[in-house]
Amino acid sequence: MRKFTLENAVAALELQQMVADWCHELDSNGGLDLTGFFTDDAVVAAGRISYTGRAAMQKFYEDRAERVRTQQKDGVRTARHGFTNLQISFDGDDRATLKFLIINFSQEGKPPVLDATTPTVASDCRFECQRDADGQWLITGFYGAPIFVGSDPFLNKIVVG
Repeated sequence: MRKFTLENAVAALELQQMVADWCHELDSNGGLDLTGFFTDDAVVAAGRISYTGRAAMQKFYEDRAERVRTQQKDGVRTARHGFTNLQISFDGDDRATLKFLIINFSQEGKPPVLDATTPTVASDCRFECQRDADGQWLITGFYGAPIFVGSDPFLNKIVVG
């Protein structure tokens, strides 16, 4: 079993909250303000999604928002991201690796979403993180591997092709 110092325990709580806030941003705002969680040169490689940097991330989520507006029922997409099995390891005081399982439920239209029975996707994820000069944790790399994929054509096209 891993042991944390008091400082690492506080950092682990900060990192856990960062993941929860990241999920909330995806669910409540479609990821349009997600760049603040990442370094300027962050790498994202999750399924077929691959880009580097905040500008590319912003474009990805703006393009996604436009697809939602034009392709989804009422121009709305309902999603909830949950995470579990969070493991945190530290490499010094200012670097951490987070491994977790993300479970996503999503579908077009406004809530409540009826007849939803399975997650849209469940993915193994890894965040590589570092603290900036102000002590804020930022993600330098986000790596995801879909494990279970549901039957949502909108998400499937983006994640698995």
